[in-house]
Amino acid sequence: MEQIYDNIILGTGPAGMSAGVYAVQYKINSLIIGKEPGGMMVYAHKVENFPSYLGIPGFELIQKFLDHVNQLNVPISFEEVVKIEKKDDIFNIYTFSGKIFKAKTILLTLGTSRRKLNIKNEDKLIGKGVHYCAICDANFYKDKDVCVVGSGDAASNASLLLSKIANKVYQIIRGDVLKGETELHEQLKNNPKINLIFNNEIEEFVGEEKLEKVILKNEFNNQKEIQLQGAFIEIGGIPNTSLLKELNISSDNHGFIIVDEFMRTNIPGIWAAGDITNTHPGFKQIITACSEGSIAIFSINQYLKK
Repeated sequence: MEQIYDNIILGTGPAGMSAGVYAVQYKINSLIIGKEPGGMMVYAHKVENFPSYLGIPGFELIQKFLDHVNQLNVPISFEEVVKIEKKDDIFNIYTFSGKIFKAKTILLTLGTSRRKLNIKNEDKLIGKGVHYCAICDANFYKDKDVCVVGSGDAASNASLLLSKIANKVYQIIRGDVLKGETELHEQLKNNPKINLIFNNEIEEFVGEEKLEKVILKNEFNNQKEIQLQGAFIEIGGIPNTSLLKELNISSDNHGFIIVDEFMRTNIPGIWAAGDITNTHPGFKQIITACSEGSIAIFSINQYLKK
């Protein structure tokens, strides 16, 4: 007889992992599915605002999440999901390897993907000077000049990480203010290796075989060039909702899934939590993702009881 889970959690970031922990507490027969553990959390070079840790790299923190769910014997399948459909009140989840998983309910914690600048030579120079993960690629730029694009916490964290490795870091900010945590702002301003450039954006990456320089444009359309060897794009994410088109789940103008206070979507049997939702705009944090994952499981438990 084929197995039908009470709930399948799609996503292995903090929202999904937290949901898995709470599923055990409620004795919900759950399965977590995700391509690899982590989500956006692995890009944080140091997490300093998660209770119980004064400072911990993001990839170490997600490993502790993973250790927790493993100790609770929460089943995890590291698979790439390619399709979701509903048949006779049961959700069928199809994976790239050809497996089919079935569940009465699903919780979407699919997170977001890196946002691109979509400018000249960006795609051409990906991996040749243009990057989207400072924690992954910073070590390639020891004693080099680099830039970080963005004004939020992700960009600020990337600049601080790179300042420990690179010779000089330019943080290019489209507007006239930094966003996110003010403590990070003070660290940036007091770091002699970081140069904050406000009211500018990159118009073009320049280089044949590798990145050689960037061309900046300011608010008056004046241009200037900066010679550098690396650029790290840290301008937020796009919700990973490409799998969900056939499910008719409601989303906002930016593509984030609309949920109520119990993380329910407009489709019975489907919940969403974490960065993929329309909650907490401008404040997508690990702790809020954990909270949403646990709230969703509480609601799913009530639903299954009925």
